[in-house]
Amino acid sequence: MDLCRQCHKLAPFCFYNGNTFVAIGRTMIQDLLKKMSPVKAHGFRSVVGHYIAGTAGAEELAKVLDELS
Repeated sequence: MDLCRQCHKLAPFCFYNGNTFVAIGRTMIQDLLKKMSPVKAHGFRSVVGHYIAGTAGAEELAKVLDELS
């Protein structure tokens, strides 16, 4: 997720950098999402997307990860 966030900040494309790297990050967590309840999976997917896009910080991501364990 950190790598996707860093790549998004580099803005290597003219358009859709956020969407591209969020999609990659969400693809990477697909297997984890299948093991969660639908509500937790939705929340986790949302926080991952916001983290990569830069609208959520490491604190929010850590909080969600703590709730999963």
